[in-house]
Amino acid sequence: MARHRKRQDIKRDIVLKAKELFSQKGYNATSMEDICTITQRSKGSIYYHFKSKEELFLFLCQINIEEWVKKWREMEHKYTNTMERLYAVAEHFIDNFETTLMYATQEFVTSQIVSLTTVEKMVEISRIPNKVYEEIVQKGIDEGELKQDNVQDLMYIVYAMLSGLGTLYYDYEMDMKELKRMYKKGIDVLWHGISVNHTTA
Repeated sequence: MARHRKRQDIKRDIVLKAKELFSQKGYNATSMEDICTITQRSKGSIYYHFKSKEELFLFLCQINIEEWVKKWREMEHKYTNTMERLYAVAEHFIDNFETTLMYATQEFVTSQIVSLTTVEKMVEISRIPNKVYEEIVQKGIDEGELKQDNVQDLMYIVYAMLSGLGTLYYDYEMDMKELKRMYKKGIDVLWHGISVNHTTA
């Protein structure tokens, strides 16, 4: 167990140092040699922990999303009702757009010829925050703020709305102020459909 934990700590240390490179140079322009230099490890050492740059980047994406969930856990207690939680989780979602690593992620997803295994792993990673959305919906139903409905259906609708509006940032180059306005409007429209009282903040 201790040996496994040590190996995970080493992997985490490697990807967190590599994160700086991916953020600065993007995915394609970052080489394994660059990663060896910044981590001060040999190529053999890197390949012992990661079979490829692709696998390393996937592990970094996973850590990044797990950190996103952890930060949400630290702040979720501040919100007293479902609408506040929906607004807050949308803003928390947007915060990821302001990290330069997101550009490397977009580059990785759109410019790589990836294997089925990689696609499946990316899908698995992208589903990590779904637990957060599901809990918000379930709590809203339990507290009588949301209509009785299929929790998973509503969770997927929240996920799709947050992810879908994200294309405005990349495909339409919408600035952050306008994007935040669109996300707030998206939550308002969603709230009208799923809430008991149809009120907006």
